[in-house]
Amino acid sequence: IDWERTTPEEYFGSMTSKKFIYKTSCANIDEIKDLYRPFLEDGRDILMVTISSALSGTYQFAVKAAEELQKDYPDRHIRVIDSYRYSFALGMLLADASALRDEGKGLDEVADWIEANKRSYHQIGIMDDMFFLARTGRVSKAKAFFGNLIGVEPMADIGENGLSEVIGKGKGKKKSLIAAVEYLKATIVEPEKRTIFICHSLREKEANFYKQMLEESVHPKEIIIGSIDQSSGANIGPGMAVMFYFGKPASKGLEEEKALLTNLLK
Repeated sequence: IDWERTTPEEYFGSMTSKKFIYKTSCANIDEIKDLYRPFLEDGRDILMVTISSALSGTYQFAVKAAEELQKDYPDRHIRVIDSYRYSFALGMLLADASALRDEGKGLDEVADWIEANKRSYHQIGIMDDMFFLARTGRVSKAKAFFGNLIGVEPMADIGENGLSEVIGKGKGKKKSLIAAVEYLKATIVEPEKRTIFICHSLREKEANFYKQMLEESVHPKEIIIGSIDQSSGANIGPGMAVMFYFGKPASKGLEEEKALLTNLLK
């Protein structure tokens, strides 16, 4: 999936009218085995890190594919990890894991680091069109209708269970955007050493607002703005502007995060 055949504006724009609905599916076991096999034949070991099992069956299929191929390549090592993350949070985790590999860390050393740190990748931001959240069962259709009607901005983070969970509902876009940045400031770890990704689906104005606030008050190593990808976007739709970053590990049930955001939205 890429942006070569269409642009984010065309893709998310086609969803704005609610007439175009896109669906995603995970790779099957045979497709994953086809992905593994060339590396195994080349004498290489594999560390496979998948999208959250709470959102996709990819992890289960990847484990099964590894088990089947391990019989044919008994001298090779295949390790599969459920990231409990998705979209840019998963991308950030993979980039950090690749950096450790490039430093000379071994497969299991990198894998153990991922297991210890994967719940520290966060998202926070706003969603001003709840139609697609309702379509995927994250909120009821009634809540989506009335939320859009009165201007509620659902704000979510990623829980330790790998699901995106609404932890607060702002009223007023600017107030919600500011609260999101304050939430990030309270939960981020060593921002001067890390990249923050600002991701949106047809909400460039809001993304740039985040960027300005982060540059003025957080001073991260780097800020990158990008469009939410097509696979995640199919379930999110237009209307999202969020920040992804490395911070404190997610608390159980996101209880600490909910309390923090509730206080910030007062």
